[in-house]
Amino acid sequence: MIEPMSEPPVLEFLKLAQRLAREAGRIANAPGGPTRVSRKTDDSLVTETDHAIQRHILQAIAEVYPDHAVCAEETVAQPDAHADRTKARYCWVIDPLDGTRNYAAGLPCFSTSIAVLDRGEPMVGVVAEHNLGHVYSVVRSGGAKLNDKAIRVTDPNPQRDLLIGIPSTKDELTVRILQSWVAKKRFILRDLGSTAFHLGLVASGALNAAFCNRCKIWDIAAGMLLVTEAGGLITNPFGKPLTPFDLTADPNVDAPYLASSAALHERLVKLIKQIAS
Repeated sequence: MIEPMSEPPVLEFLKLAQRLAREAGRIANAPGGPTRVSRKTDDSLVTETDHAIQRHILQAIAEVYPDHAVCAEETVAQPDAHADRTKARYCWVIDPLDGTRNYAAGLPCFSTSIAVLDRGEPMVGVVAEHNLGHVYSVVRSGGAKLNDKAIRVTDPNPQRDLLIGIPSTKDELTVRILQSWVAKKRFILRDLGSTAFHLGLVASGALNAAFCNRCKIWDIAAGMLLVTEAGGLITNPFGKPLTPFDLTADPNVDAPYLASSAALHERLVKLIKQIAS
């Protein structure tokens, strides 16, 4: 007889994720700013602050949950300190500094994203924007919050503009979509430079939607749970499910998404399909 799996201690996971996200903000906002800005093999920027935050978060997870796996944007310095992500039940997915280009330039908009997956499904998420003091928190089936206050996505008002979070990438499909949307009446596009923060803003109703064609699991794992628990929808840009995440796959594979209220989602998917055809 197969025994049922134990219920995960989600509130313990959430408390640790919230603490680590706040500590990440203190590291990011320490006097002196970013140091040793360099480029990775994909030409994206990385700073010593990215690495410092990730080291801090991963060390804490290893100390408390040595049987958990991790999946993080930067190189994991001590992979043997964590369980194998292809086998472990729980996997922590971390973007230590989402918005590195902003951070390196001195533009005050950057965040830390921490999610916990249970067999590939997000169950806990925290996104902390380190300049506004916004901490978005969520547990599966427990609702989404911004600084401990419940949040909900907003349905579009046909008499008002739609605010849509967009990416910085310039791949062919993204360029075609943005060229179409920028010309549409009442479509107002916003690129804040942090995918995770965009998803928090969708969950809280500040943005009506957000889209990205070139992002990774660590960009969206926490934010997608925020959106769904706040009453919204998040799929790939063509309406297909994003989860469960395949943790045996290369984490550098793109995880495109479209997030919005349920009332707006079908309309945006239809527009993207028309543009892509």
